[in-house]
Amino acid sequence: MLVHGWAMNNLVWNNWLALLEQSFRVICVELPGHGNSEYNEPWQMSDLLEMMAAQLPQQCSFLGWSLGGLVALAYADHFPKRVNRLVMLASTPKFVQSADWQPAQSKAVFDVFSSHLKRKPLPTMKRFVKLQTDGGEPSQTIERFLKSVLQVRSETSTKGLISGLDILSQADYRLALKKLNCPTMLLLGEKDQLVPVEVADEFVQINPRVAVCVIEGATHVPFLSHPNEVSQELVRFMSAGDREL
Repeated sequence: MLVHGWAMNNLVWNNWLALLEQSFRVICVELPGHGNSEYNEPWQMSDLLEMMAAQLPQQCSFLGWSLGGLVALAYADHFPKRVNRLVMLASTPKFVQSADWQPAQSKAVFDVFSSHLKRKPLPTMKRFVKLQTDGGEPSQTIERFLKSVLQVRSETSTKGLISGLDILSQADYRLALKKLNCPTMLLLGEKDQLVPVEVADEFVQINPRVAVCVIEGATHVPFLSHPNEVSQELVRFMSAGDREL
């Protein structure tokens, strides 16, 4: 199961999908209020997990990118017998800083971003796309692709965006990470501006069983900038388990 990130949709996987499908059977999950999802009301994590449980296979593995990684972690916590393997790609159990969690976004910056989103969705989304690619190569090509995927008014509802952002702001799944029993890999971009690479140390402290891989030179979208490297790591991790994502 592939679960995309905040404000994106399943089109974001298009350039990578052919490569993945050489090794895996792939199913894409669209978040509520994003892309072609017809769900246009505010939603909470519990709502999403129940919807997923009703529609997904009884057994599968997950790759979740950014917010999608948080969703996949929450699903594994709520339905541990249904998740074979978990890959968190450019993701974290807690996106906002606190006194005991520093490798994350500051609450002040997050609050300003949230305020801008409610007033000026499209410019805010374009700024968010730039943050995902800053510091990497070829950032302009990837930025153009992400902007082509981004459809704020036509297919992504503002309610869906705000609900997703609220989850990113409030969620803390560190305990879920600690309890996690399924094989898990954290895949990070070395130059990610949104999920700092330093979070890897915190992951391993919380759950020493987590495998960590850092893609050199990658930002928040390693599957776009380094598709072959990410695919190779994914195949290596999944080789001991199933071949269904």
